[in-house]
Amino acid sequence: MGIFKGMVAERSGEQAVREPGTYEFQLVEVQAGLMASQFSEEPKPALRFIFEDDEGRLSGLVNIPSIGRTPDGSYGLLYNEKSKFWQVVGALWGRAVGPQDASLLDMDIPGVNRPEDLKRLPLFFTEGQEPVKGVVIRMGEEEITAPGRPVLLTIATKEKGDRVVTNIIQYAPVPRKRAQKAAQKAAEDLW
Repeated sequence: MGIFKGMVAERSGEQAVREPGTYEFQLVEVQAGLMASQFSEEPKPALRFIFEDDEGRLSGLVNIPSIGRTPDGSYGLLYNEKSKFWQVVGALWGRAVGPQDASLLDMDIPGVNRPEDLKRLPLFFTEGQEPVKGVVIRMGEEEITAPGRPVLLTIATKEKGDRVVTNIIQYAPVPRKRAQKAAQKAAEDLW
């Protein structure tokens, strides 16, 4: 079981440039690390969601929400309807996460046993530092970070210096019937 529960409170070289639009991708893996921020002197803990389709890979960096304590003394990730973290979780889960669903979240980051351990995560995109792999997120009993999970990504392009980069601007669940067909095809491909 992960140490973080959901609760309601009282960026990469492997990306390919794509035409703006909405595309169906499958989750490859989730990594954890620290991300430098222009708004803070200290890097912030973040998750890197890596997605893939027939044309290549895209990844999205998402800050880990603020941490609080649940009534039972465990650590909780604070729910905020505007948080990109909760948007990604909902897209992978197959439906929007509301405040009534937040307590279903259970996240495990290898090597992180208490909030202070987040400060020791490696820095993303820093030579000699590899992100922590194998992050597992569950909603209830359902592991939503299993490889092959389908999701719809809306992407846009943006000029950054002398190059054009692809940014994920929205995450959405794949309609259930399409998701079931994709899961069945992935299972058949395994055999």
